[in-house]
Amino acid sequence: MSLTYPYGVGLGNVGSYQVSGQPFVSGSIPLTTAPVEVSFPQVTQRIIIAKMAGSNIRVGFSANGVSGANYFLMSGNVPTAEFNVKVSSVFLRADTGTATASLSAELTNIDAHQLWNSGPSGSNWSGSLGVG
Repeated sequence: MSLTYPYGVGLGNVGSYQVSGQPFVSGSIPLTTAPVEVSFPQVTQRIIIAKMAGSNIRVGFSANGVSGANYFLMSGNVPTAEFNVKVSSVFLRADTGTATASLSAELTNIDAHQLWNSGPSGSNWSGSLGVG
């Protein structure tokens, strides 16, 4: 093992993503047209979001993204969505009116703070092309 490049848990560590993730579940998240951030204590490996009731749901990785044009739209035809991404939070909002969502995530052992300086304006690459 190199003292210059110590091996351990981190964003580029393959083993951190090969093992089963720690469960994180949040049910009945009330949504309006204002962005709601769901923060995770560790970096995610996979996120599953379910549209439970109400209007279509916008899913994105920044508040600007779901308020602007950088989001994934969950409609009646797409009641669940799965994302294999490494993020420390996800943003949800109702497209119009109100909605309810549930969320399940697999967490790695990587502390969320390792993503805080990974993008142009901080966590979750907010401000990056395609994010917001």
